[in-house]
Amino acid sequence: MTTPAVPAPFEFAKVRWIYYGLMVGMFTASISQTIVSPAIPRIVSDLGGVQFYAWLSTIVMLTSAVITPISGKLADMFGRKRFYVIALVVFMGGSMLSGVAQSFVWLIVSRAIQGMGMGVIMALSQTILGDVIPPRQRGRYAGYMGALMGASQVAGPLIGGFITDAFTWRVLFYINLPVGLAALFLIVRFMHVPELDIPRRIDHGGIVTMTIGVTAALLGISFGPGMGWTDPLVVALLAVGVVGIAAFVGFERRAAEPIVPMHLFGNSVFTWSVIAACLMNATLMVLIIYTPVYAQGVLGMTATQSGMILIPMNVALFFMGIVVGNLVTRTGRYKSFMVGGAAVVIIASMLMARLDHRSSPIELALYTLLFGLGAGMTFQLYTLVVQNAVQRRDLGPATASLQFFRNTANTLATAVAGTLMTSHLVQGINWRLTPEARQQMPPEGLDPNVVLNHDALVALPEAVSLVLKLALADAMHAVYLMLPFVGVVVLAATLAIRSLPLRDSFEDAEEAGLEAATLSNADPNTMPSAHARRQRGQERLMAAHLILLAEQATKGDNEILRAAVAEFGGDVTRGVRLLRSTSTMLLSEDPEVIDEHERFAVELSQRGERPEMLSAGLTSRLDAIASRVAAQVHDVVVPSTEPRLASVEGVDIRSLNRAVWMLDTALVADAAGRQWPHADEAPEAPPARDEQQGQR
Repeated sequence: MTTPAVPAPFEFAKVRWIYYGLMVGMFTASISQTIVSPAIPRIVSDLGGVQFYAWLSTIVMLTSAVITPISGKLADMFGRKRFYVIALVVFMGGSMLSGVAQSFVWLIVSRAIQGMGMGVIMALSQTILGDVIPPRQRGRYAGYMGALMGASQVAGPLIGGFITDAFTWRVLFYINLPVGLAALFLIVRFMHVPELDIPRRIDHGGIVTMTIGVTAALLGISFGPGMGWTDPLVVALLAVGVVGIAAFVGFERRAAEPIVPMHLFGNSVFTWSVIAACLMNATLMVLIIYTPVYAQGVLGMTATQSGMILIPMNVALFFMGIVVGNLVTRTGRYKSFMVGGAAVVIIASMLMARLDHRSSPIELALYTLLFGLGAGMTFQLYTLVVQNAVQRRDLGPATASLQFFRNTANTLATAVAGTLMTSHLVQGINWRLTPEARQQMPPEGLDPNVVLNHDALVALPEAVSLVLKLALADAMHAVYLMLPFVGVVVLAATLAIRSLPLRDSFEDAEEAGLEAATLSNADPNTMPSAHARRQRGQERLMAAHLILLAEQATKGDNEILRAAVAEFGGDVTRGVRLLRSTSTMLLSEDPEVIDEHERFAVELSQRGERPEMLSAGLTSRLDAIASRVAAQVHDVVVPSTEPRLASVEGVDIRSLNRAVWMLDTALVADAAGRQWPHADEAPEAPPARDEQQGQR
C-alpha cells in the first residue's frame, strides 16, 4: 500500500494574529472575574444593596455556566467567528452598562449581561484554539493561554484596588472597552476558521430545560450554605433543578443536534477527563476562596496580606502551565505530566490538612505553592485531551461541555465547603467554649462572623477571641481534610484516561483545499485538490482491503487470518465486524454513518499502535511460515471528496496502516501455507523475540 503523504508542518506565523486576538479576548474576560472584588465595599457604599453583596460575583458565575454549552453548539451551527464577535460586543455592552449603573439591581443585571459574553469568550477561545493549532503544538500555546489566565487572576485584585483608590470603581468596567475593541479588531481582521456544515436545527427543548434546570440547581446550591439546606426555597430550587436537568437529558437523547451530545459520554477519554478536570477545578476553587478565610481568621493576617499569600500559588500555576505545555509539544507525551501533577496535588492537600492555629504564614504559602505546581501541570491538559479525543464536528460542544462542568463543579465545591465550614465553626465554638470564655461573652451572644472582622475580634476578651480562632481552625481543618480524598479521585480518573497520540499538523490549507477539514463538511460536488484526491483514494483502497480481509476471515481454510481477526476483535464475529465497520466509515460520505462506525476505526487504529499486536504464539506461527517461504523460494465510480482520516481525532493513519498490514500478512501466510504445504526442508521456527513482536 502506498505510504500516505506527509502532512505539511504547522506554521504559527499563519495563525499568530488569531492567537493574539484570542489571548486579548481571554484576558479581558478572565480579569473581569476578579478585578471587581476589591471595589465591592465601595460599590455597596455608593449604590446600597448590602443584602445582595455576593451576587456581584455569583451572577457572573451563574450566567457563564448556563450560556457556555448553549453557545458552543450554536457557534458550530452559525459560525464560531460570528459568535465570538457577538460575545465581545455583548461583554463590552455589559461592561458599559455596569459602569453607568445607578442602582445595585441595575449593576447586577448588567453583570449578568457581562457574564453571558464572558462565558462565550472563555469557551470559544479554547475551541478556536483547537481549530487553528494541531494537538501536538497546542500544548505550548494552551500553556501560554493558561498562564495569561493565571496572571489575570493575580493581577485582577491588585489592579482593581489601585483603580478604585486612584479613580472610581466605575473605571473598572470602562477599562474593558479599549481592550475589548483591540480583541474585536484582531478577530474581525484576521480570523478565518473553517465553518462546520451542520444542520441548523436548534435544540429549543434542550435550551429551555437546561436553562431552567441549571439555573435553579445553581441557585439552590448557592443559597444552601447561608439559608440552610432544609429551607423551603432551597429545597424547591433544588427540586426544580433535578427535574429540569432530567428533562434536559431526555431532550438531548432525542435531539437532532443536541447542545450536549450524549454520545460524548460513550467516549471514555472524554468522560474521565471531565471527572478529573471538574474535581481538580473544585479543589483549586476551594483553596482560592477559603484560604484567605484561614489566613485572616486563624493566622491574624490582614485582608491585603491574605490576598498576597496566594500569589506564589498563582505564579506557580501559570509557570508550570508554560513549562509543561512546551514539554508536551516537544515530546508528544501528556499523561505522565497529568499523573505527576495529580500526585503533587495529593501531597500538597495532605500538607494543607495539617494546618492549625499554630501554623505560620510561611507554611501556608509553601503548601499552596506546591499545590499550584501540581495543578499547573494538569490544568490546561484536560482540555487538550478532550479536544484530541473527539472528532472535529464535536470539538465545540465537547470543549463547551467541559467548561460548563468545570463551572458547575466550582459552584458545588464552594457550597459544600461553605456548609462544612459553617457547621464545624458552630460546633467548634460550643466545644471550645471554656467557663472563663462563657463568663466574658458579650450579653447579646457570640457572633461567629466576628472571627473575620479583625477590629471586632481584637475588641473581644482574649479568652473569647481564642475560642473563635480555635473553632475556625477546626472548621478549616474539616474543609482542607476533604481535599486529599478529592485528589485521590482526580488521580484515579487521570490514570483511567487512555493516552491517544497527538497529531503533529493539519493538512496545509493551500494544498489540501481546506485546513482542519471536518467530517460534516465533505461535499461530493466540491472538487478537491490533487493531493486530497490521492489521499482519499488511499483511504478507499484501504477500505477495499478491509472488505477482502473480512470476506476471507469468514472462510474456514484461512486459519491464521481467522486467529488474527479473533485477537483483534475478541472473537472472529466481532473482528469481522471491526473490519467491515472501518471500511464503511472510510467509504461513506454520510456524516451520520461515519459517526456510527468511527469508533471501530479508532479501535483498529489503537490496535496498530501496540508494539505487540498479536500474541506470541500467533507471531511464532507467522515466523514459521515466513521461514518456510524463504526456504522454498528465492468498476464503480464514486465522487472524490476531502480525505477522511485527516479529520478524525483519535485515528492515526500510520497506525491503521500497520494494523491492516498485519492482517494482510496473516492472509498471505495462509496463501503461502497452501501453496507450499510440505515443510520437510524448512528450518525450525525462530523463537518469538520481543524485538520481532515490536516490529510487527
